[in-house]
This record gives sequence, C-alpha cells and structure tokens, in this order.
Amino acid sequence: MINNILLRENHSSISEREVEIVHLLSMGYNSKEIGEMLFISEHTVNTHRRNMVRKLDLKNSYQLIVWAFKERILSL
Repeated sequence: MINNILLRENHSSISEREVEIVHLLSMGYNSKEIGEMLFISEHTVNTHRRNMVRKLDLKNSYQLIVWAFKERILSL
C-alpha cells in the first residue's frame, strides 16, 4: 500500500504508522477514510496528525505533507 514511501533512518521522530497516515493524507483522504483503511478510529488518526504537527513544530497538516516531501519521507 505504501510502496512509494521512503523511510529514512534520520526521520525516526515519526513512527511508521504516522508515515502511513501522512501518505494517505497526501493522497487526499480524510481522517474518517484513513481510519477505515487502517482499522483505527477517526479520533486516533486525528491524534496522530496533531502529534506529528506538534513534534515537528509545524502549523497544520498541509505543512506536514510539504515537510514529508521535502525530507523525502514521501516521494512521487
């Protein structure tokens, strides 16, 4: 499912699950859809999103997606 995601050792600040979530966000899925795909609640998805934004000192999910591409956590 996440064959175009590159996990790099120096990005251990976000978990594999968080990488899955940011990947699905970048594809345009909302929290409810992501939760259904990953068999977790919408609330859990939102918690992961908030935690990533906070850990990386970003302002929103859009910046999170941009950060993931810049850091090559996600690729085209």
